Amino acid sequence: MADAIKAFGPYAAVFAALVTGLVLSVQARISRRAQLQERKQELFASAYEASIQYAEMAYAVRRRRADAAAEERVRLSEHLREIQSRLTWHEAWVRFEAPEVGAAYGELVARTRTVAGQSMKDAWHSPPVADDPAMVIPTSVVDLRTLADVRERYMAAVEAHLRPRGRARRLLPRSRRALPSPPVPAPAPGTGPGPT
Repeated sequence: MADAIKAFGPYAAVFAALVTGLVLSVQARISRRAQLQERKQELFASAYEASIQYAEMAYAVRRRRADAAAEERVRLSEHLREIQSRLTWHEAWVRFEAPEVGAAYGELVARTRTVAGQSMKDAWHSPPVADDPAMVIPTSVVDLRTLADVRERYMAAVEAHLRPRGRARRLLPRSRRALPSPPVPAPAPGTGPGPT
């Protein structure tokens, strides 16, 4: 036994260095994966936030100030332009990052533009709200419930993409559950979210 230890002695340092290198390599790989996962989560959440902000513009247009019509048109159209730009950027980047998630996001954006876009058009043809009770906008006026299924499909695609590879993929989306609210900066007056 003593002879085996003496014979192995010169190689012990090399073996220890190889083991240390292997451990550091594995740790670096795990760290890179965690960073990539976090970056994707932020991208997908930001994309979802942009779609929500676009839909909420239907409420903002109805709640515009009647006493400053020209300024409100400029303010709201400029805000909408920024949101449209974010939607377009996210559509391209999410599709590049994860094609299956990008397809679900493209469907979400298309439906949101159709549903909320029509609500915005109707809002521009309607007089702005005149008093506090009119700030509560019923679903008979702005109805975004038809976006629920595409929102759920997008979230299911994100969940499937972010799930570790070893886990079985769910064939059907989960039943409805509360989605975390994305961080939204404080809205400008008259652009706050309405009831959904």
